[in-house]
Amino acid sequence: MKRILLAAMVLSLAVSASAQEQDKNPEGAYLPLLGSHQGELLVARPGMPDGRFRQSVILLVEHNENGAFGLIVNRVAQRISLSALFRSFGIKAPRDMSEVNIHYGGPVSPDTGFVLHTTEHELNVIHGVGENVAISPVDAVLRAMTRGKRPEKIVIIVGYAGWGAGQLENEMRRGDWYTAPADPDILFDDDHASKWNRAMERRFRVI
Repeated sequence: MKRILLAAMVLSLAVSASAQEQDKNPEGAYLPLLGSHQGELLVARPGMPDGRFRQSVILLVEHNENGAFGLIVNRVAQRISLSALFRSFGIKAPRDMSEVNIHYGGPVSPDTGFVLHTTEHELNVIHGVGENVAISPVDAVLRAMTRGKRPEKIVIIVGYAGWGAGQLENEMRRGDWYTAPADPDILFDDDHASKWNRAMERRFRVI
């Protein structure tokens, strides 16, 4: 639990670093960006050759000519008490003994943390992802909660998936991924076991 708590305490959204930290383009060639899939879901095809991503559903936070950055939304690493999470930041916790899931977001920077949330309240948002969905620092969300401004939906995520320039395009051309709408129920509900099947049913583009 200590390792997961420490991971949740660190937040550094460094999309530009994904090209350096993820494996190099396996095809060794740059493919031009023909269209951004930013804000969509990447859905691993059946038989995905990379075991790290089998049956994964990934919210594509950024996708441009420099590469791509995404967060897996259907894998829970651990469940912890919300009060313990508050204490790890030195924040006096409200009287809330509920538990929250810590999600595995991908193989890159496993000690980097993110909060994916809905946007009912004004927070220190560091990245907007489509309508009514954003990413903020963990401590900003926790402090907002002490002021009665808890987002309706939150997902705490550690680690991420990153692709260098042209790498995701190669994988999509190879048929490793489908894309689908980033529906709020897939992003935020707790029925993780069915998310891949639901995303597969909603895929609207085969690359």
